[in-house]
Amino acid sequence: MAVSSTLSDIQSAAAAQQQATDTAKANKGTTLDKNAFLSLLTEQLKNQDPTQPMDNTAFVAQLAQFSSLEQMSNVNDNLTKLITAQGTSLQTTAASMIGKTAIFQSSDVVLQKGTPAAVTANLSQAAANVTAVVQDSDGNTIRTMQLGALPSGLNHFSWDGNNDSGNAMDSGTYTVNLTASDINGKAISLTQNGSALITGITYNNGTPEFQAGGHTLQISDISELDE
Repeated sequence: MAVSSTLSDIQSAAAAQQQATDTAKANKGTTLDKNAFLSLLTEQLKNQDPTQPMDNTAFVAQLAQFSSLEQMSNVNDNLTKLITAQGTSLQTTAASMIGKTAIFQSSDVVLQKGTPAAVTANLSQAAANVTAVVQDSDGNTIRTMQLGALPSGLNHFSWDGNNDSGNAMDSGTYTVNLTASDINGKAISLTQNGSALITGITYNNGTPEFQAGGHTLQISDISELDE
């Protein structure tokens, strides 16, 4: 399954499941149970005045209400089955994301020694110069990269995991600070994304939450997936 399809499938399944759940809750809270309705109707017939029995029109109307209520109850049952099926599908698809790299809004990147760390920058306009400064967990600058001119929009690049001396850094969480400027040296605004390997999934009210590099991510937090 393609990575982009996986992310799209989970977003669609999560939205559909939430909509079905909301509909089922709304129906449950606003309708009378069909058995309770039938009991009330039976008691009404048993206790009616024999000299003034229920009008036929009113009786037919109540039977019609019972039929409508029964149909609504069946809709709720079907929605419950649909929610269960969608939940199973959502969990299966979400599980396939474990082991993939999540791209999300953050200045942090989680480095696996020997594997480049992905970083993206969404520039508000074209930049004449972009600089990336990598710092360790103690705030020490270990690598400065001049990325040169980059176009507006989303730009992808990676840090090879080495410091300025060319030595490979240990696995861990690092911070990549990006700055961009135009031809006149004026700062350009940007949105920065970091990356981390998805290592686990938990569920909050049926909605998957992904564990990645010390972050807990909702599906809406993840903009891309890398193999």
